[in-house]
Amino acid sequence: MSANILVIDDEESICYTFESFLANAGHNVVTALDFESALKKTDESNFDLIFVDIILGGKTGLDLLQEVRKKNLRCPVVMITGAPDVETAAEALRLGAFEYIPKPIRQNTLLHVTDIALQHKALQDKAEKYRSNLEAIFRSVKEAIITVDNDLKVLEINRSAEKICGYFRDVIGRDLRTLTKHCNSWCVE
Repeated sequence: MSANILVIDDEESICYTFESFLANAGHNVVTALDFESALKKTDESNFDLIFVDIILGGKTGLDLLQEVRKKNLRCPVVMITGAPDVETAAEALRLGAFEYIPKPIRQNTLLHVTDIALQHKALQDKAEKYRSNLEAIFRSVKEAIITVDNDLKVLEINRSAEKICGYFRDVIGRDLRTLTKHCNSWCVE
């Protein structure tokens, strides 16, 4: 499976090594040496995976991770560092990093992390596609559908439920039993 991968490191030799290993594995690789050019590249292309060094000069890989999340880019971000520490690792994971790996990185480790991250992305993409399809079906079906949780709190209603039952979106979060008291229950099964 060929993927588009962005590698960001202020050390040109690291970028070259990653590019070589990943390209030999069949991936398309783009490199950036600093925060600004990396940010620009995320605007210009869609990436399936991003590797970013923690230390990038003025800005950090953590700053880039935050920008990627703000842009809602749906790709795993793997943090790499030559100076690993627990606090930075914890912060990276809290911000949504997929993985945090210390340098030097061996080829087999790089390719293994790449495979796992790309499999994770493929599963996320598939789940999002199913969610989107189910949402489209839910919205377009002509029967009234009201979904509830285990406590019978309304989670969602479709347009038909709004029309047939006379409910509006403000019923979300309310107990279904209190809502059905106001109807003649012909639609409740």
